Amino acid sequence: MTQEDDGADDGDTQPTGATVHDVEMLIGGPPTNPERPADFFFQPTGLHVQPGDVLRVRASTPDHTIVTYHPAFGMQRRVPTGVDPISSPVLGWDPATIPGDMIDPPGEGGESESGDEGEDGMGTDSETDEESPTPTLRPQEFLFTVRTPGVYDFLCSPHEAFGMAMRLVVGDVTDAPFETSDPSALAEPRAGPVGLARVTLTDPALEPAAIVEAGTVLWEDLESVSGGAGGESSSE
Repeated sequence: MTQEDDGADDGDTQPTGATVHDVEMLIGGPPTNPERPADFFFQPTGLHVQPGDVLRVRASTPDHTIVTYHPAFGMQRRVPTGVDPISSPVLGWDPATIPGDMIDPPGEGGESESGDEGEDGMGTDSETDEESPTPTLRPQEFLFTVRTPGVYDFLCSPHEAFGMAMRLVVGDVTDAPFETSDPSALAEPRAGPVGLARVTLTDPALEPAAIVEAGTVLWEDLESVSGGAGGESSSE
């Protein structure tokens, strides 16, 4: 996907002359918060880059996305005004993590409940079924370019409630109308961050000025993580 202001290109080609920053999507344990089965996080969780830089986001563990909080998705705008929405496909999708009836729902073809015929009334070809290729993994990397200075907040759609969110500061513009260190001051969940993402994005280590000063903020640098409790869930 290519955008006029901020491009997002899904592929393995590294743009010529651009500075590329790697971000991993990870699952780790034991969890630092009892409200999640494991830690789901972007690494780094906060990052300072320059206009024109590229983010190369890699799913080192299965089933993640990187998505901007954007009105196009029914959310509060948490990116600079004028920036188009960014959304990756599901990265590193592993068929083994999805129940079989969700990949091939009953009644959507294949064998009937009797096991003899499909919906078209014709018998299934067991030999053909056995030779059908196993679904392959989806792409593991997603690249996009950021050109507009300002503060960008991202989420992982499947794991936002567990705190999987990150903040990017592009250039030296750290003012953002949505930024707050008070979870209760955030927009209502779904318009604003959901579940433990509200804790992640209000962590002092992710204040825009702190990200610019540090350059890179790791997941373990967050007070809500290093404190061992993962912060308290703040839903409204």
